[in-house]
Amino acid sequence: MIRLASDNDAAAIWTILEPVIRAGETYALPRDMTREQALAYWTGADRETYVFEDDGRIVGTFYLRPNQLGGGSHVANC
Repeated sequence: MIRLASDNDAAAIWTILEPVIRAGETYALPRDMTREQALAYWTGADRETYVFEDDGRIVGTFYLRPNQLGGGSHVANC
């Protein structure tokens, strides 16, 4: 089930994000980001963060945010 993430999902989101960030192959983010920095980035006020839950376990996450300002704000970026 895909649903909006809540504050209670922070630990599960970090479990998913940490190895991806540390590998440095998917996102242009500092490999040494702290948990707090990564979660602030991933769940920032300018985006809607979602999780994918399977049998009560969070197994995926993504966010949506405007790709551009103004006339391009209808284009999402995740």
